[in-house]
Amino acid sequence: MSHGFKRKYDNRNEYRFIYIFTEGEKTETNYFKSKKEEIEQELRKKRIKVKINGDGYNTLSLVEYALDFMQKEGVAIGSLEDEDECWVVFDKDNFLEFNNAIEKAEANGLKVAYSNECFELWFLLHFSYFNSAVGRGDYNLKLTDLLQKKTKDRRIEYNKSSKNMYALIKDKECDAIRNAKKLLISYKGQKPFSKNNPSTTVHLLVESLNNLK
Repeated sequence: MSHGFKRKYDNRNEYRFIYIFTEGEKTETNYFKSKKEEIEQELRKKRIKVKINGDGYNTLSLVEYALDFMQKEGVAIGSLEDEDECWVVFDKDNFLEFNNAIEKAEANGLKVAYSNECFELWFLLHFSYFNSAVGRGDYNLKLTDLLQKKTKDRRIEYNKSSKNMYALIKDKECDAIRNAKKLLISYKGQKPFSKNNPSTTVHLLVESLNNLK
C-alpha cells in the first residue's frame, strides 16, 4: 500500500507532526488545506508540520489506511503536547462500518472527526444550529441558499470541489464550533454513533488546529 506522504525520519526530533487523513478527495482536503495555510506562520514558529492526505478511502478502510501508515512509518502518537497526532475525517456511508470505524480508530489512538450524515453539516453549522436529519442533496441546496444570502451573489452555488469554501465561512467559525458542541451534547453520549443524525466532531479537529496559533 502506497501513501500520499512520508515521515522523514531525520525530522523526528525536530518537528511535531499532525496527520489528517480525509475520506473525501476534494471537500475536506480543500477545507483543511486552507485552514493549514492560514496558520502556516505559527506552525513554522512552533516547528509543527500538518500533513493532509485525501486518497479517497472510505470510513473503515480509511482508518485501516491510517493505522497502516503509522506502523510502516514508525509514527508514535499520544496525548502529550509535543507528541504527534493522527486524525481521520469521514462521513457515515454505512451504519455498521461507521460505528466500527469510530471505535477502531479510538481504540488505536487515532482522533476522529466524523460527520453524520456528511461533512457539509459542519459548513451548515456556521450559519445556524441545525438538528434535523436531511438527505445529502438537501445540504447542498441549503448551503447554496445561505451562501447566496451571505455574499448577496445569486450566481454562487455550493460545490464540493470549491477551493474557497473556508474563506467564505471562516468568519463564522466560532458559531460553528458552538453549534457543533451543542448538537453533540444533545445526544448525551448515546450509541451507536450512526443513530445520532445529524452530528459531527469536526469541531474537535478545528479547535486542535486553532490551538496551534
